Amino acid sequence: MAEELKPSTFYTVYGEPQLDQSKQNALLYLYQPIVGSVALSLYLTLVSDITLEGKSPSLMHTDLLAAVDTGLMNLVKAREHLEGIGLLEAYEKTDDEIGMSLIYQLRLPLGPEKFFQDPLMAYLLMDKVGKRRYERLVERYKPKNFDRESIKKITKRFRDVYRLDETAFTSYSEALEQTQEEFADRSDFDWSLFTQQLKRFSLVLTFEEREKLQTFQTLYGLNELDLAEFVAKASAGERAGLNFNYLRQLINKEKRPKVSAAPKQALTENPSSASNFSPQELEIIAQSKKIAPVTFLRAIKREKGGFETNTEVRLLEELIGRNLLPKSVINIIINYILVIQNQAVINANYLNAIANDWAQKKISTPEEAITHVRENNQKLVRKSQASRPNYQKRGTGRKEALPEHIKQPPKETKLTPEKEAELNRKLAEYLNKEGDD
Repeated sequence: MAEELKPSTFYTVYGEPQLDQSKQNALLYLYQPIVGSVALSLYLTLVSDITLEGKSPSLMHTDLLAAVDTGLMNLVKAREHLEGIGLLEAYEKTDDEIGMSLIYQLRLPLGPEKFFQDPLMAYLLMDKVGKRRYERLVERYKPKNFDRESIKKITKRFRDVYRLDETAFTSYSEALEQTQEEFADRSDFDWSLFTQQLKRFSLVLTFEEREKLQTFQTLYGLNELDLAEFVAKASAGERAGLNFNYLRQLINKEKRPKVSAAPKQALTENPSSASNFSPQELEIIAQSKKIAPVTFLRAIKREKGGFETNTEVRLLEELIGRNLLPKSVINIIINYILVIQNQAVINANYLNAIANDWAQKKISTPEEAITHVRENNQKLVRKSQASRPNYQKRGTGRKEALPEHIKQPPKETKLTPEKEAELNRKLAEYLNKEGDD
């Protein structure tokens, strides 16, 4: 890119036009030691380019180089540091008149709480600043709790303070739902229908509750009607809002979470790439896109003669809540750990390490995930081997090119290629039945 990028190259920036104090502090104290001062200066300069509409005018890199006060090579290196840590996405666009131009999409930094919950981010910071300063930063940002045993909570609920005019609220429902649709994440789940179902129980969710429910819906693959029923049961008799612990218990009592009906689709969206994958891989790819992670986990455990643990389900819940990877890629991670690596259970450190690595590599489809695994294994194959190892035929060797400081899971005897292929075949058949239910 350094060879193609010129000072005269145009660029446009998209993102938040302003950063609150918490985000600024996170950049200064947590991110700067990792990405460097030039990268931080570049990020803040790009933020300053953005207008209140969330987009900058078309600008030239000449101005950017002058503002950051660095050379072109250093600018590219700083930009790559921002890309690798997840603060920036870069896109290339070609125009007949102006030639190549770039689009920069800025991403907000993690807040201190989520930053320190991320093992890889926390390690990178400790590695840069040393353990003593790292501990001071942890002490500075850790939540300040107080003794709740001897006190009584007197916080008012929404309905204790505000009187909602149901008639007026209903009259604006169409406009409000249109607004909700414009800001909502695109998914197969109809949140408008779900909201309509909640009205039967006179329930109004807070923004935080809705965000948590999105995680539950993705994790368990519940349809609109079922999720509304569960929410109604979990909120019955509650004075402080929705009881998510009880909701989790209710859903987990279901032996087989229902999967939203989905039409039969082609095994791969790109026919030209179908030859790159085996039939079993294509089936797993297709099912990973429409089957919930908990169902996917249970399918593998059932075929291996085991069962999922509560800890594994909670790990998947936390991973989905981070909004780093789509459910289809998370399903491939599950398959990778339990089938390819032949682990008996999902290890928290290993799961988070792989998810971090794949998220930073911008892996967003199951096809990309499988290809990534292949490419990293190719590096370990002797040159004399002519054939490329198949995804189902992972018998030996390290399975993921993760940083060396990531602790690998306990070593186990790997499946033979024949048993592994047979397990994948049975798994594909089982998943296909699940998708038809």
